[in-house]
Amino acid sequence: MNRLITSLFLIFFWLKIALCTSVSVYAPAYKNQSITWKKKIDYITNANEIIAHEIIDSSGYVKLYFDFKENELTEISIGRSHSMLYVDTSKYEYNLFFPKDTLIDKASLKKSEVQIVFLNLEIDNINSLILDFNNQLDYFLYGDTSKIIRMAKRSNEFQDSLNSFKILLSDRYSSKQIKYLHNYIRYEIAMIEQLVHQNKGDYFKDYLYENYLKRKEVNYKNDAYMQFFNLFYKDVFEIGGIEINDRIKFSINNYNELKKLNEIIKACNYFSSEQLSELAIIKGLFDAYKSPDYSSENILAFLKKISLESKWQEHKTIASNCIKELTKFTIGSTCPDLFVVNQDNKKIKIHELRGKYTYVNFFATWNYKSLHEMEIIKKFKENYSFVNFFSVNLDYNEDGYKNFLKSNLNYQWAICYPINKQKIVNDFQLDHLPSHLLIDPEGNISQFPALSPSPLAKGYNSTTIDKTFFTIKKNTRLKESFNIGKKD
Repeated sequence: MNRLITSLFLIFFWLKIALCTSVSVYAPAYKNQSITWKKKIDYITNANEIIAHEIIDSSGYVKLYFDFKENELTEISIGRSHSMLYVDTSKYEYNLFFPKDTLIDKASLKKSEVQIVFLNLEIDNINSLILDFNNQLDYFLYGDTSKIIRMAKRSNEFQDSLNSFKILLSDRYSSKQIKYLHNYIRYEIAMIEQLVHQNKGDYFKDYLYENYLKRKEVNYKNDAYMQFFNLFYKDVFEIGGIEINDRIKFSINNYNELKKLNEIIKACNYFSSEQLSELAIIKGLFDAYKSPDYSSENILAFLKKISLESKWQEHKTIASNCIKELTKFTIGSTCPDLFVVNQDNKKIKIHELRGKYTYVNFFATWNYKSLHEMEIIKKFKENYSFVNFFSVNLDYNEDGYKNFLKSNLNYQWAICYPINKQKIVNDFQLDHLPSHLLIDPEGNISQFPALSPSPLAKGYNSTTIDKTFFTIKKNTRLKESFNIGKKD
């Protein structure tokens, strides 16, 4: 009986794997490194979901699996090097070569895009077709210098040539029965029209809405559609003019009624579709959160209501993502995980530390200010025993970190290297070094970005983390106890 159950389980497991989309990657320049495959959850917050994470073997090979329900754009990354891959659900296997990134700036935290090479890619695959379209578009826009001038002048001649180009595209791809492709082409052209004619007033805005948004399906997973949507609704609450904008502000700041906000929004012609209108409202709330004109507390309440009550699951997800994005790193919020290895090769999960404040400085050996701060942190370590000090190195490779340790044996606190460096950079949205983080004794955010150990510049009179530590020490110092009513 047990053997039968095991056999059935194995059959089910291999059947499921067979129906998944698989990506075989050959990356000889990245042996034994981590590779991540992810897809975008939504195009309002740009949140991503990791769908596969593996280690490239010693020969440079790795295989990734995921069960896709629809065509969509994904990203494959190794460290800061990444490349884009469109997944076609009619094709179950991709064979890719991930080349060495020769342009990556090692003294930086910025991502670098590389062009993956497809091995044995069919001509009718969505990646081939989108690449072909992009080549056609480049030639249309840049193959004729006079056309660029006409586009810059927003002339009628350019619109005529664009209309002719639409007909050419229709003929070229009419036999390709891929809905994602046709929507991608449609909204890439719409983006050009919107950019060229965006200063022509309401008449052309009406044209764009009637032709590309009204009574059209909302393509949440199509990157071209969502780019067009985000540009069209760039200033959502200002589209209807000053009067409607004032009513929107009053409604958000004084009422907690989503129905009332919907009624005001619908006074503008560009919100006639209920589904499209709610998506635009979500974007408007997300964009307005940091504006002093709106109550941030009420904005979160509106998003919470949508996340719970919307008729569309996509809107519930996007609204929830907005709340997460807007409230992360606030004081008292949960700190993202930090997994590191210290100089004694001991694995540490910083978020599990409790009972003390934890001060983390993200540094690199190529950054002079980072190195200068280490001497100050050394003094802090001697003065503030109630603080855990962690230095997390973000050098491009581990060699710089190891050399730093050999040259600085007098630093007696946890100087660590991350288990997944890019995840830390992404989770904390790090774009410069040094950067700092203060975690409270319960493992929540106390300051982020936290104050630095030193002033911003020589002679610059600014508050440093030293003042924060002094205040904490003062407030938590045990008061002398007295035996009231008794002789000491």
